[in-house]
Amino acid sequence: MAPKSVGLTLSGGGARGIAHLGVIKAFEEHGVAFDVLSGASAGAIIGALYSYGYSVNEILKIVLDLKAFKFIQPAMSTKGLLKMDVIKKFLESYLPENSFEKLKIPLAIAATNIRTGTTTYFESGDLIGIICASSCIPVLFQPVMLEDELYIDGGILNNLPTEVIRDRCDILIGSHSNPVDKNFEVKNARFVLERALMLAITRNAIESARLCDIFIEPEGLEPFKVMDLNKAKEIFGLGYKTTIKLIEEQKLIEKIGI
Repeated sequence: MAPKSVGLTLSGGGARGIAHLGVIKAFEEHGVAFDVLSGASAGAIIGALYSYGYSVNEILKIVLDLKAFKFIQPAMSTKGLLKMDVIKKFLESYLPENSFEKLKIPLAIAATNIRTGTTTYFESGDLIGIICASSCIPVLFQPVMLEDELYIDGGILNNLPTEVIRDRCDILIGSHSNPVDKNFEVKNARFVLERALMLAITRNAIESARLCDIFIEPEGLEPFKVMDLNKAKEIFGLGYKTTIKLIEEQKLIEKIGI
């Protein structure tokens, strides 16, 4: 019997997306390799770096280095407060071959087309530009122009882009890092905006999760905010711990067929 192919879908969630690395690490330690990936927003960033060939530990170090970049660069535009240029330059330093074709694992990235109000799935073209589009939090960042169309965060309409790779794998694993905090505290306008986005985004992920054979939502992510990069190691640990627990309790490796 031929081994089962395994797909992995990575959600958005800002810094919470670092939990995906813990999920991947846990499966790797049990002999699971991934044949195809998809991602939105933070999941697109993690997915691209992993598909390019970086190890989990290398990506974690890259994320820690990201803290040194100054994101507060005014866009001087009515379309967004900040520019994506800093994130673009950061990605260029780690993805020197700006091409989907250079990835070692096939990857699909979701972004939201503002004009049509639909999700676009990218699997070719300007890899870094597409990652930036998929990660472009509306209002906070200026929209990204790709082939004469404006795009924002892929998570707005589909934060767990499972359907794009569902028919390309026998087992589909979904890693969702955007749980709803049931004890939200209103502190300022930014927190309210972030909360509203999180609620809308989580709703669409519930529908997409139904296509997964295995669904992982790391426990304990609720308190972390979009930009909590300084908590990277802690967030990573939550992803790893939850996945190890589920692997053992639900006999996931047997389900995958390894």
